[in-house]
Amino acid sequence: MTPIIAIAGIAGLVWAIVLFRYGDLVAGCLAVLLVGSVFGHAFFHLSVITADRLLVGGLIGAYIVYRRLDLAEPKPLEKGDLAAFLFVAVLAFSTMTSNWRLDGAQPLATLLFFFCLPVALYWIGRQAKLTERSILTIFGFFAVFAVYLALTAFAESRQMWSFVFPKYIASPAHAEFFGRGRGPFLNPVGCGLYMSAGLFGAVQGWPRFRLVGRGVIVLASCVILLGIYCTLTRSVWLGAGIGLMMIVGLSIPKSWRVPMLVAVVIAGATVVVAKSDKLNKFKRDKNVSVKDMSESASLRPILAMVAWKMFLDYPLFGCGFGQYKECDVEYLQLVVGDLDLEKARPYHQHNVFLAVLSQTGLLGFGAWMIMLGLWTRNAWLLWNSRQAPLWARQHALLLLALLAAYALNGMFHDVSIINMANMLLFLVAGVGQGLVPQIRGTREARPATDAFDRRLSHAVRVST
Repeated sequence: MTPIIAIAGIAGLVWAIVLFRYGDLVAGCLAVLLVGSVFGHAFFHLSVITADRLLVGGLIGAYIVYRRLDLAEPKPLEKGDLAAFLFVAVLAFSTMTSNWRLDGAQPLATLLFFFCLPVALYWIGRQAKLTERSILTIFGFFAVFAVYLALTAFAESRQMWSFVFPKYIASPAHAEFFGRGRGPFLNPVGCGLYMSAGLFGAVQGWPRFRLVGRGVIVLASCVILLGIYCTLTRSVWLGAGIGLMMIVGLSIPKSWRVPMLVAVVIAGATVVVAKSDKLNKFKRDKNVSVKDMSESASLRPILAMVAWKMFLDYPLFGCGFGQYKECDVEYLQLVVGDLDLEKARPYHQHNVFLAVLSQTGLLGFGAWMIMLGLWTRNAWLLWNSRQAPLWARQHALLLLALLAAYALNGMFHDVSIINMANMLLFLVAGVGQGLVPQIRGTREARPATDAFDRRLSHAVRVST
């Protein structure tokens, strides 16, 4: 009983500080990300009880109070919201109609903690009062948190354990990906996604600062880029690079975009050609050889074939959410062309798109793609809106870049079951959906009244 009280006390203290210091639901959502990332399950847990999950419960309670006191800002439902609810409903149906008791009810736990809680965060972020201050708080939080993650990743890669916090990161009990920049997520992809979000948030401050401020942004961005490199994960590099290129490309004048794109493509192609061997064969994990790393790429077509075979047998509803490792054994004895599917036996699916397709079929995959597509569409419309203020448009740009990074990492990893990855994506998307009224300039829109902000808005609109 004492550990439960301790966890509840930590969660209550954090939430009380946020609530009374900032009085902002967005700040509460960011506190959930912080506690869940750094002080989550690996830090301390008792069964399924962790500080961040209790904090989400407190945040839901605070949201109810805010609604009662008219301190939230309800918005009409949009198609993107309905798609998100439909996707989670399909996952719930797939889970409950399958063997949800498998491995100690792991499918049910995955549904609750990796999808239902992120949707709760999505809804609260969407319904919060979104002002310039709250959006800039998101940018600042992501940037500062990413600097911490980058310094931690660098210390990990150099085994400078005295500079690593929390200490469980250095524990031999968590051996997977040891030697790479995993951060408190114990996963280089999860750490890379958060650092990418921090990089995207940091550069949003560029039009708001002068020489000194821009120097700080450049310094912070360099530190974050170093941390991204220390993940030693190619998909993280690619996702961060593409997202950053999107932000820069959409912010500069149109006449500069084609030359910039050509220059980036030429530079990227040159690096790939010159360093192709090193990019495919280099030591990353401390306990894994270079040969093992070079063979990891060959597993992906094998895993893709397994997922495809599963989809062909269960096209509409899939094999059941959380049932992948139970069903893939039916296909491991097959040899398809040059692919020996037996090699996939120890591995989970390495592609989030194929994971969703094979487990939930066309029904779940379709709902998921519609959800991501509508989020992308709304973010694009908001970025190009002439009624929306600069800060709202910049959040849309952050969301577009994060969706690109999420999708690119998802092509090589099942990012949907990486700790706190969905929390990040759903929160940013929820805030983006909450800003949709800004596209139409409706009553909820809050135009910038400050003269300086109006000049910034005009400058960005002229350049785009």
